[in-house]
Amino acid sequence: MAVTPPVQVNYRVFQYACAGGQNLKVYYVQFGNQPMFAMLDWKGQRHGLAQAISASGARYASLSGPAGARGGLQWWEHQGAAELSTFTGNSTTTTKTLLTGCKTTGR
Repeated sequence: MAVTPPVQVNYRVFQYACAGGQNLKVYYVQFGNQPMFAMLDWKGQRHGLAQAISASGARYASLSGPAGARGGLQWWEHQGAAELSTFTGNSTTTTKTLLTGCKTTGR
């Protein structure tokens, strides 16, 4: 019987400062060579988002969002800035912005 080696898990943690003085912490997790996930600590809650298709930048999405939200969350990072939004309606193409102008403040 062949023994499968354990999958290596790598992660990076970044603090973000966003417009309006809001902050959040993001953990970027990669399992072996598989797509990455992002865990967001925001407003006292942790949200897990899977890597999603994007034309540019790194996009992560989930089907569930913060308490009281109708849709899931989307975290989109592109060229050093990021934005957090929630899906509205029955589509992942219509969003409402929650945080804008998010930039890393360090690890």
